[in-house]
Amino acid sequence: MGAPPGAGGLDARQLARLRDALARLKGEALAGVRRSAGELSGEDAELFRDLGLTGDGALAEAEFGRDVAGASQVRAALLAIVEAERRLASGEYGLCEDCGEAIGFARLEAQPAASRCVRCQEIAEKRTGPSHFTG
Repeated sequence: MGAPPGAGGLDARQLARLRDALARLKGEALAGVRRSAGELSGEDAELFRDLGLTGDGALAEAEFGRDVAGASQVRAALLAIVEAERRLASGEYGLCEDCGEAIGFARLEAQPAASRCVRCQEIAEKRTGPSHFTG
């Protein structure tokens, strides 16, 4: 009763491993979203409130910027995982979104939310810069 072979040439065992990896990553990303939301609403608000006239505003602003950036990365990871789950359900998982070739099990095992093969990811990064979550 395993899953049918994927469009990217993945067998049922590989798909099951990748599905499990995506579920684990999704749980971690959701926890990260909750954690970052708490940080942004709690400690940073307190930090800005308690600065007063003698506080180090630059430090508070830098820490706030770091937290916002971290929250954005976690949300981007979650969106990439949800999109990978959608591709998995539709039978598109394992195919490069740019060239249509198989991504390959080793790459998907290392980056389960990958939507591009290594070659196309390198091209995309040359155009737009590195992305840890969408490629």
